[in-house]
Amino acid sequence: MTQDEIQKYAESLAKKARSASAKIRTIPATLRNQALSEVAKALRENEKKILEANARDLENSQDKLSPAKLDRLTLNPERIENMARGVEEIAALPDPLDKVLEKRTLQNGVDISRVTVPLGCIFFIYESRPNVTIDGAALCFKSGNAVVLRGGKESLHSSKILAQIFRDALTKTGIDSDAVQLVEEPDHAVVSALLKQSEYLDLVIPRGGERLIRAVVEQSSIPVIKHFNGICHIYVDKSANLEMAARIVENAKTQRPGTCNAMETLLLDSSLSDSDMKAILDPLRAKKVEMFGDAKTRERIPDIKDIGENANYHHEYLALQCSVRIVDGVKEACKHIEEFSSRHTEALLAEDTEVQRYFLRNVDSSSVMINASTRLADGGIYGLGAEVGISTDKIHARGPMGIESLCTYKWILNGNGQLRN
Repeated sequence: MTQDEIQKYAESLAKKARSASAKIRTIPATLRNQALSEVAKALRENEKKILEANARDLENSQDKLSPAKLDRLTLNPERIENMARGVEEIAALPDPLDKVLEKRTLQNGVDISRVTVPLGCIFFIYESRPNVTIDGAALCFKSGNAVVLRGGKESLHSSKILAQIFRDALTKTGIDSDAVQLVEEPDHAVVSALLKQSEYLDLVIPRGGERLIRAVVEQSSIPVIKHFNGICHIYVDKSANLEMAARIVENAKTQRPGTCNAMETLLLDSSLSDSDMKAILDPLRAKKVEMFGDAKTRERIPDIKDIGENANYHHEYLALQCSVRIVDGVKEACKHIEEFSSRHTEALLAEDTEVQRYFLRNVDSSSVMINASTRLADGGIYGLGAEVGISTDKIHARGPMGIESLCTYKWILNGNGQLRN
């Protein structure tokens, strides 16, 4: 495509989204839920076609992606069924629109209320995982928003059929299918052009690697909610239940290491004995997790590898690898997290209530957990149906973003002739 064609294509997508958003924001919840039920039904009916499209993506990416990214790209019958169930769960959620957040009467007799409304038009950018096509579309549509979806080029065939399934379900229900659009042109210049469509698009949500998100922030003239790295920590205190701690650490790192809520750094209290540390680390060793640590840590745990001269604990592995560091109690653990965390999810394993209170007060991340796996940081687990991502921002939305996070509000004033004096 020429630059002029790219500009026209981007503007067309944005204009269609704006037009559709004006229609769907007034659609009753019953009709939105009916459309979502049609999507879930169509996903199950088109399983074979979805798998065929996904097989093309996998074949094209076999030698280009890491095992973790290939896992994210892969669809199978179980994951398709999970997509369908996720859509049904979103349909079953209470309507997030027209909720009265507050209501009162002013001194001049005017009744004032604050009521939830859709954000409008959302540009959602994501990488590798084709199931996010459905999650993003369903969450945006349920909350009355139009969405322009842009998946990674490696998942284009999968995303195209999934987006088409969603659009066909909207058409079948009598709803403007442009409420959900997929960017089918893989040229990065299209993304750049869409990031300038501030006249039509209200919000950009980039979900992916740090390089992608920084590029979006630098280029966008539209507000951006960032979903940065998941450098998630677990701190094991001397008061931890060791048997439980070993299970949680193993789950957080190995249950699905390619996800953003997997543990990337394990912090161990220096008061733990060598045998205690062995009990915690042995399940990781059994799963062939490669561990890295600084000089102080390797004095106590000599079989882990040198993390490097710079002791760079900023790394997100997304693989069967993790950083390990020995710290002197909860205060040093919190200091480490403050310096190296991406503000995604941190967990404390401890029975001491004072340690728990200190950790909760001093760790500033979107999810903070006590005696639980970081893998629980998820929109579905939180009862949100699904998520468009996990925001590491603080303004407007934080943590897993479900339908409530895709709404804003407007003030409604009801008077009987009041004037400003």
